[in-house]
Amino acid sequence: MDNTTRSKLLKVATALFARKGFAAVTVRELTVAAQINISAISYYFNGKEGLYEAVLTEQLAPVLQSLGEIQKNTSAPPIARLTLLADQIAHIHAQRPLLSRFIFSEVTNPTEYGGPIIESHLSQVYQFIHATLQEGIASGDFREDLHVTYATVSLVGILNFYFISRPLISKIFPLTEPADSEAEYVKHAFRIYLHGVINPSATEKR
Repeated sequence: MDNTTRSKLLKVATALFARKGFAAVTVRELTVAAQINISAISYYFNGKEGLYEAVLTEQLAPVLQSLGEIQKNTSAPPIARLTLLADQIAHIHAQRPLLSRFIFSEVTNPTEYGGPIIESHLSQVYQFIHATLQEGIASGDFREDLHVTYATVSLVGILNFYFISRPLISKIFPLTEPADSEAEYVKHAFRIYLHGVINPSATEKR
């Protein structure tokens, strides 16, 4: 058995777990789809549970990698770091279209094996955003009365809910999407997050 077998298993398992969920996928189904011996799952991943954990870790790896790179750029102002995070989230979802399914599944109905992995990764994103917003308040970039926790939750939702609900959104709004629809959405959504939807002149009329 070689690394090609491991990669093949990961690819097949990613598609099956994303479509059916962890519990509904059997070991036999995985081995038949991957056209491998049943012992390969135990050999490489110590069973179905280990394979599922490996799938989630592989899917989420770019999130922590991007977060680490952004955190190194300490000279960038808070708004620039949040903007870069938003851009990276769009890129990751574009490269890993099944990631949103795993996040939604494990957030709404966490499994014993996947729940802790999703929680660990998302908590680091939350902590980064929370700390960056606090820094922005201290530097005068953000409002002093900003509720940092609510603002953190709002940004995470804005950046991810679109990708989770995109199949439904495409039915409600059957628009022709550009090739870079992920980046286009995030660009507009992040602008709304920073500046709102109210026209300043409309506020003046009140």
